[in-house]
Amino acid sequence: MSVHFLRVFTALVLIPPLVLFVLKAPLWAFFVVSALCGGHAFREWWEMTAFPRGLFWVGTLVYFLAFLLGSKSLFLAFWVLFLGPALYFLWRFEKEVFLSQFGRAISGLCYLFLGFFSLASIPTYPHGRLYLLYLLLLIFSADTGAYYGGRLFGRHSFFPTISPKKTWEGFWSGTFLATVLGFIFSRKLGLFGAREALLVSFVLSVLAPLGDLLESMVKRACGVKDSGWILPGHGGLLDRVDALIFITPLFYGYLSGGIF
Repeated sequence: MSVHFLRVFTALVLIPPLVLFVLKAPLWAFFVVSALCGGHAFREWWEMTAFPRGLFWVGTLVYFLAFLLGSKSLFLAFWVLFLGPALYFLWRFEKEVFLSQFGRAISGLCYLFLGFFSLASIPTYPHGRLYLLYLLLLIFSADTGAYYGGRLFGRHSFFPTISPKKTWEGFWSGTFLATVLGFIFSRKLGLFGAREALLVSFVLSVLAPLGDLLESMVKRACGVKDSGWILPGHGGLLDRVDALIFITPLFYGYLSGGIF
């Protein structure tokens, strides 16, 4: 069975229940599922970046604690994310590895918390479930357009030292498809005005591949092909959501009125 077939089959199986969940699940379920997915993603991050097991368990504990505190104060949540690893190294300090291990743990905790907490928060807004569907459509269409556009038209490498198979033709194919579908979807549902729909869809479509490239840099630095094996044809959970959790905080900030 080819990887491509597994990739398509997995997507077809998962998309209908995912859409049903977004439309019908209670708000607490978004919080719980996002927290659990983030916890699993942190495990994949730990397995890739190889910091001590004790630091992983401390990091997992403060990750879930930060999720509980985040709805009250994001400042407090991020402070807790730093507190846990700091306390661990007060107990197990080794100057030769401190900066490396502390950096690997903190970068994963902050990156994953910010992405998954934003995912859990968007449905709490008016029309939040539709905004989340819009964001998922944007990510899936950008990924699909880039994959097939690259296979059909790809000639020029897109950051070859990081991800040799990606091409500029694939990037612009994904950007075009995601911008068009995002514009149509958001206009049909009345989420944005015409200019806003075009601008938001384009900006998010351009930035989404950076999340994939960021994870590719981590995997290349760690010498691994995939972050895990949980999704047939797609690798690990991080391999599937890297672009999503990269741009979701930006979109959440936009909905909050904090940017643009």
